[in-house]
Amino acid sequence: MPDTSTIDQPTTRTSRTVLSLAFVIGAFALGTSENVIAGILPELSSSLEVTEGTGGMLVTAYAATVVVAGPILTLVVDRLNPRKVLIGSLGLYLAGSVLAAISSTYAIMFASRVITGLVHTTIMVVFMTTAMRIAPVDRQASAAARITLGLSVATVLGVPIGVAISQAFDWRLSFVFIALLTAFSLVVMLRAFPRSQMASEIPERAESLRALGRPKVVLGVVTTALAAMAALTLVVYIAPFLTTSVGFPTWSITWVMFAYGVGSIIGNTVGGAVANKNVAYALFGTVSATLVALIGLALFPAHGYVTVASIIFLGFAYFSTFPALNTWIAQSSRDVSPNLALAVNSSAFNVGIALAGVLGGIYTNGGNALSGLPIVAAIPAALAVCAALGVVAAYRKTRTR
Repeated sequence: MPDTSTIDQPTTRTSRTVLSLAFVIGAFALGTSENVIAGILPELSSSLEVTEGTGGMLVTAYAATVVVAGPILTLVVDRLNPRKVLIGSLGLYLAGSVLAAISSTYAIMFASRVITGLVHTTIMVVFMTTAMRIAPVDRQASAAARITLGLSVATVLGVPIGVAISQAFDWRLSFVFIALLTAFSLVVMLRAFPRSQMASEIPERAESLRALGRPKVVLGVVTTALAAMAALTLVVYIAPFLTTSVGFPTWSITWVMFAYGVGSIIGNTVGGAVANKNVAYALFGTVSATLVALIGLALFPAHGYVTVASIIFLGFAYFSTFPALNTWIAQSSRDVSPNLALAVNSSAFNVGIALAGVLGGIYTNGGNALSGLPIVAAIPAALAVCAALGVVAAYRKTRTR
């Protein structure tokens, strides 16, 4: 993508604010679309006349497309004008959302998920790199944090709103809601997105691919995958953990997860502020905090309010890693292709989630006590801390040159 010097910055503070708001709302729409299927699965499956197991494959279709196609598409369009790429991608996402809203068969709905998953990563990375480019140098991590904030809020508010719409009216209207949010973001991009020119020298795709092998980038991507694997190993199985191990009633799970979501929003914001000061040390500190939260849950697995506090802290700590990780990876590849590096990082995040399900499933299916799940999750968290130490070492090595 073009260097900062090739981008016409928004001319007023108001236009920058509106653009940033549209980035957040766009991310909110994507986050809601990605996760809402889980909440409306009974209604959707019944309407499309498929089993809930088959309906659940719509989640897999989206996630698999994001993981596989995201980096490939980003590599293909990386040398194109980012304004046109973003507007085209949002237009395709809008079309996919509308297709979901009018789906009458499972096949059509499946196609809509593939279409939207195809451009998910490209939209997110252009949002993020542009937000960082138009931000002051000492506020780049906070700019990245605002984009991931949209995803965090989608988990806390977007999905419940989609579920409420589905239950009160029709599940298809949940996708109308998503389409309207996407349309708003698209209109703002048409009017306010910086008009970019191609840089005089943009690396060839082969050089961009080689940049992915840089130790700094590799360490960041590995940390992302391991941190996601650690946190989600517990979160994916949070319901049986709370009811079976801690003894919480079923009705309390919603409130505990809401509190986890609030903690994640605060953590995302604080993580951005901390990473503004020193991204490498912020990365190490936030990943270490995630490990501490899991150890706390392992030491006090059935202590009521202590457990809830630890889960909230887990949300705070884990989501505080996002701004530092994204900023580190973007800065480590900014002379070549930050978009491609961030796309690969997004795939690593989803791979981490998939591995979390596998690790947690192996443990729980083995008949082990759920109270031990946090210590199992702490294993990839400890490995993530080791990778984060490598980031700090790379940073210090660069500083001493």
